[in-house]
Amino acid sequence: MNGDRHSTTDRAIGAGRNTGVGPDYFTWDMRLQREFKLGERATLALMAESFNLVNRTNYGSVNNIVGPNLFLPTAVGGGGLTNFAVHGTNTVGPSSPLGFTSALAKREIQLGLRLNF
Repeated sequence: MNGDRHSTTDRAIGAGRNTGVGPDYFTWDMRLQREFKLGERATLALMAESFNLVNRTNYGSVNNIVGPNLFLPTAVGGGGLTNFAVHGTNTVGPSSPLGFTSALAKREIQLGLRLNF
């Protein structure tokens, strides 16, 4: 109990700080560039950049308001979890404990042109 009279902000008994495991993250960013010489001093550069090229959903945050009862046995009204190394899940909504609340950007591709002289 932290004394704020809100049980949803309390850490479960026996749980250390930062014991939750965040969501997996994978992205592949790539840049291709080709330069062409225009005369003696000028160059033209064509660029193509991509971010999260494989278009994987990377979750940004997890609903960490779980309350102290998540680790109590289900027989007494708890969540029945026995391990404090919990993971977020996409099987519940964002307002449920351990539900993902946001996702990072999807695939982005941009093209560019640069003239140096």
